[in-house]
Amino acid sequence: MAPYELRPIPAAETRYLRHVVLRPHQRPEELIYPGDDAPDTVHFGLYVGGQQHGVASLYRESRPGSKSATEWRLRGMAVLASNQGRGYGAALLQACIDHAARQGGQRLWCNARTTASGFYKRLGFAVEGAEFELPGIGPHYLMWRPL
Repeated sequence: MAPYELRPIPAAETRYLRHVVLRPHQRPEELIYPGDDAPDTVHFGLYVGGQQHGVASLYRESRPGSKSATEWRLRGMAVLASNQGRGYGAALLQACIDHAARQGGQRLWCNARTTASGFYKRLGFAVEGAEFELPGIGPHYLMWRPL
């Protein structure tokens, strides 16, 4: 038995960790992302002992400048700081990779915080373009990987 449970969840169940881990300065309504309730969107929650420790959201969305219908976007991936380094982020990411691939996805992309770029590189992502600033959030890279 795995030391955690990973399952699809409603969009509303992602918002607590989006707030605590990623965007503590934002109001609750700012934690609702465009496409959260789209039919193709899926959200995953990772639970340990019944408590949520991680979330990730996956959207059928082309990266900027692309018109491909086979790209998926990873967004709002968060693991409680006290539980980082235990493989939970990798498990969430793998669930997203598997889902997108089953849906015919060819590429997975994200706007990764610069501080998390090493994590994504270890899991097969490459940087595309220069570092950029998301206002109020910080420096990021556009990163992607084939599926």
